[in-house]
Amino acid sequence: MDTDGLPVQKASLDMVGSSSGAQLVRWDERDVMLYAIGIGAGLGAPARELGFTTENSGGVTLRVVPSFLTILAARQRPPALQMLGEGQFLHGEQSVELSRLLPPSGQGFLCCEIDEVLDKGNGAIVSITATLRDDDAALIGRSRMRIFVRGAGGFGGPRGGAEIFQLPARTADVRIVQQTRPEQALLYRLSGDRNPLHSDPAFATARGFEGPILHGLCTYGFACRALIETVCEGDPARLRAMGGRFRTPVYAGDTLTTEIWNESSGAVLFQTIDGHGIVAIERGRAVIAG
Repeated sequence: MDTDGLPVQKASLDMVGSSSGAQLVRWDERDVMLYAIGIGAGLGAPARELGFTTENSGGVTLRVVPSFLTILAARQRPPALQMLGEGQFLHGEQSVELSRLLPPSGQGFLCCEIDEVLDKGNGAIVSITATLRDDDAALIGRSRMRIFVRGAGGFGGPRGGAEIFQLPARTADVRIVQQTRPEQALLYRLSGDRNPLHSDPAFATARGFEGPILHGLCTYGFACRALIETVCEGDPARLRAMGGRFRTPVYAGDTLTTEIWNESSGAVLFQTIDGHGIVAIERGRAVIAG
């Protein structure tokens, strides 16, 4: 049974390969600007990131925050995933890879497929890769998420191994502090995720939280902006990939600090910490083009 007293279906290895099929998705300037504002662009300093938030400022070209790909990927789900009941999903990890920057408006064909299912006993980890291609079938980018499904484990599948990750012992090479707003989750949810856990105080407290929590992908978007501002020197096209694991929820209005370590050949490591010094995104990796 799940936390609401409803039965939970067990995951199975038969889920691997379940696909939404390639489906047409469209986006426009309003979508990308609303997303940018939802992840904090321009808030408190509206003239700073006009390239993400306006389409008609003189001398400024509207560009897309690379993590916007997660919004497109969330529009589809493989059929087998839908059968598990999304109320029991916890977003565990997220990564995006882009072969080129998304245009401010456009279309593509998106296919979401389950590529791995792990049995963790009290739950299951399901990995879903969303692949976006253009009209000529050329790759635009991929979004990969891993979710933990409570109560869906115990089906006898592989458990999976632990990945080795170690931050450098030295102090971070770059450290950037960002302030979220109390209404941040209300802004972000307008891009598509209307889960009441992020907006309804009674719903959130009934599930053990102090109040509505910020979407994990909103925190992820803040980290993306931090990488663009620092190691990408303001150019979103240089961010070719980023990924990380969600460790603890963040509350809207909290401060986020992203610490970044430069490695070799354009690779960086990062983590994002909340205002209480607790790591919210761990095991962060990114690839920066020269």
